[in-house]
Amino acid sequence: MIRKAVAGLAALLMLFSVFSLSGCGDDEEEVDNTPDYPVEVGGVKFVGAPSKVVCYSSTYIGIIYAMGYQEQLFGRTANCDYKEANDLKACGTADNPSVDLIFGNNVDLVITDESMTRKAIDDIQEKQIPVVVIPEATGRASMCEMYGALGACFRGGNVGYNRGKMIANDIFSQLDDISRLVENEETWNTCVILSSDLSKFATGDTLISTILELVGGFNVAKDSMKGEYSLPDLMRSDPDVIICPPGVEQRLRAKSSLVGIPAMDNFRVYSMDMTVFDDQYQGVLKGAWRMAKILHPEVITDDVIPEGMIDAEEEEGVFID
Repeated sequence: MIRKAVAGLAALLMLFSVFSLSGCGDDEEEVDNTPDYPVEVGGVKFVGAPSKVVCYSSTYIGIIYAMGYQEQLFGRTANCDYKEANDLKACGTADNPSVDLIFGNNVDLVITDESMTRKAIDDIQEKQIPVVVIPEATGRASMCEMYGALGACFRGGNVGYNRGKMIANDIFSQLDDISRLVENEETWNTCVILSSDLSKFATGDTLISTILELVGGFNVAKDSMKGEYSLPDLMRSDPDVIICPPGVEQRLRAKSSLVGIPAMDNFRVYSMDMTVFDDQYQGVLKGAWRMAKILHPEVITDDVIPEGMIDAEEEEGVFID
């Protein structure tokens, strides 16, 4: 029930050309009479719902489960860390997919993010299996697009897309609630380090950067891209706060070159498990509450944090100053 559209690399970007897409924040009461099918997503034309899908993104698998479309999933990336998907068939990875396995099991759709190589896409498409490449979210609008695209893949251009948009809107509605709590508080210049080897930072093209600024921080790496920032950049930016993976805070404090940075002098270097953001459903909210508590502990107190967002034992190991 899926036809491969004639497409080059550009056609792999999300394209909803057969129905009108509206962005986040639209009036939810407006009636949408758009038919579910046909619908085109990422250069692939759907005339009906797929029955066997392989997804090469752990993040997207979590979202698919959140939308309730897991029954259509056959396989997953072998390095998937979404526990609920353990029973799905491991089908290789984005850079080395098990093409014969998915072809032999009559998979009718492959979904991936932009990490899949051009060669891997070509190898799968040579077997007449359509591949939809959906860019990861970097902010509010792209979150709606990502969720909407995934929903449209499974349930079409009305039911699926609108359900995806509804969930994305709800996530950002809850982020806006956090933002309102801290809107009158001081904005702290903040550097977020993502990797333990200090090689990757939350630059301005990441969803984490958007979340950081919603919860009362200013991202000092906002003008950088693709995670590329450095310790010399950090030194020049003089952040008030540094948030980093567990264990990194001790390494930073041991570097004499960082003496004089406000975050170091004022003991505002905090350890936090950054992998929480890999789950772009509940994980996004958990990460946001944790960052908000780091930046504004006098406002983000235990009594305002929703149950389950920060566990007591988790808090003990996450927030270190």
